[in-house]
Amino acid sequence: MNLPRCIETPRVRLRDPRPADAESAFRHWGSDPAVLRYLGILPHESPDDTRRQIGHDLHRWLKGSGWVWAMTLRASAGVPGLAPDEAFGLVELQPMSQPGMAAHHLRLGYLMGQAAWGQGLMREALAALGEIALAQPSVWRLDALCDLDNLASARLLARLGWACEGCHRRAVIHPNVSPTPRDVWVYALTR
Repeated sequence: MNLPRCIETPRVRLRDPRPADAESAFRHWGSDPAVLRYLGILPHESPDDTRRQIGHDLHRWLKGSGWVWAMTLRASAGVPGLAPDEAFGLVELQPMSQPGMAAHHLRLGYLMGQAAWGQGLMREALAALGEIALAQPSVWRLDALCDLDNLASARLLARLGWACEGCHRRAVIHPNVSPTPRDVWVYALTR
């Protein structure tokens, strides 16, 4: 798969996460239970935990088992409370195919610090990433799982034109909400 390591929109830059991002990533999302509420990870206890996660994400690029981009602002964006090139979110694509097979189906994951909520930044980033991913010759499907209670994420995916394909019952554990598996919506974008 030939996904770019840097994707730019008018206000957002998606780029490789870096170990130097650990402090800002920890501050914006790694330690924030509200940001991690509907995800499968617990809040990090220190920037070292976030640094380890970044190292894991970089290793996934090398293995081709996932592609993770740090979400940053371009210098011209001018969003209050966020500095240019400060990591305030993550976007990821994970192949859903068997190892060694061409990935025709990718799963989207994303998170963003509260300082950037309500600015349309995630919508801008995901629109660009979706276009690039579906332009890959082997890719025919993108999907995302969205907790039934995560209304903001469901609205975002619907605004981007992703189709809600239905509900997977007891499919995903979100440990910040409950120790038992939760129901999730499946949203998809296909070509």
